[in-house]
Amino acid sequence: MDDYTWKKRLEARRKRRQQERYFVVFILVALVCSFLLYIGVYTKTPDYAMKTAKAALIDNDSEEFNRYVDLVSVTSKAYDDLTIDLFKYDKRLSDRERSLFENFYVLIRPQIAQGAVDVIDYKIKNNVWTLPDGILKGRQLGVDFDLLLERSLIRHTTITAIGKVEYTDVDKAIVDLEVVEDYTGTPFTLELEVQKGGSSGWTFGGFEFDFLNRKWKVGSVNVNLGSSDWRVVGITNYRDYLDIVAPILRQELYDYIDSTSEIVNRYNEIFLSQHNDFVSLQRTQNGVMNSQQKERVAGYIENNIIPTLQNRQMELDEIAAPNGAIYLSKLRRESTTITVSAWSYYIKGLREGSVEAFNTAESLHKQELAIDQRIEEIIHDSAVNRDRPEL
Repeated sequence: MDDYTWKKRLEARRKRRQQERYFVVFILVALVCSFLLYIGVYTKTPDYAMKTAKAALIDNDSEEFNRYVDLVSVTSKAYDDLTIDLFKYDKRLSDRERSLFENFYVLIRPQIAQGAVDVIDYKIKNNVWTLPDGILKGRQLGVDFDLLLERSLIRHTTITAIGKVEYTDVDKAIVDLEVVEDYTGTPFTLELEVQKGGSSGWTFGGFEFDFLNRKWKVGSVNVNLGSSDWRVVGITNYRDYLDIVAPILRQELYDYIDSTSEIVNRYNEIFLSQHNDFVSLQRTQNGVMNSQQKERVAGYIENNIIPTLQNRQMELDEIAAPNGAIYLSKLRRESTTITVSAWSYYIKGLREGSVEAFNTAESLHKQELAIDQRIEEIIHDSAVNRDRPEL
């Protein structure tokens, strides 16, 4: 091979290697740009926010979920939709009483919204629905939080898909969220109101000279993009969702109440008679029962009251509860279980003279009263809703 040909081949090889280096550099630059585009653009879109929030639900990551969902804002707006006509059709209330109730429910909105935030946060972390403590526990505010949650449909609504995004402004959009109400199987598209946070941008540090290695290097590079996250701030058509699903559930509840009314009424008469017998058995001249009297009372509870409760529940269980009445059916069963347990501890207190047993019986009785009050409220609301005009 002559010298000219050799040099020509070397030059070709050098150009080919240079082209390969350029190609590698181009690929690296493209990858870096794609990554920066992903970080700087796609991660700051409503679609990314919704998908990340949904993944956070699956991963039980409440911190990540709250980054993209403003639960305080969402629950406050949903509370207004949920309670807007809560007392509208209740004929027991005068106009003045109705106005007082409605104003009261507006006043306690912050406490209810925060309670809902706490409950949802606990659900995300532990995958269990619970009830808030503090002022919302029980009926300290005159509100049954558990019943309010049931009416909200949140405990039996399942997310199926994230739909289209429609921008209504530069920093506002509507995201479709496909859901299904589990009891009725009703599909619905919730419209999530999402808003963009503060502005984003890049902040670069200065340059500095590395005396050890004798070269310049770039100082710190800070990327400030976190403040531009999109967040859900409300559900624009939540009231429509309630208006579609609630009538279906109410009709099933009506049917269940009607089908069990004969059992309930019949046993109510038995319970009234047993209550009178129970009071009569406990009467004393000095307010203190002797041992024989205590045993008679204990035996009456054991052989009459408890079996009656159990028989009533057996008859109720024979009637299948439709989906809209599952909650009421569950409450009745829970009430029976707690009542039987309370009577059992009362018997123990009578026979053993146990103060602790009497205290436990009293505590269980209070739980039963709370559940029974919830049941009565459901049945009352059902009667009120039957009379409401069809729109």
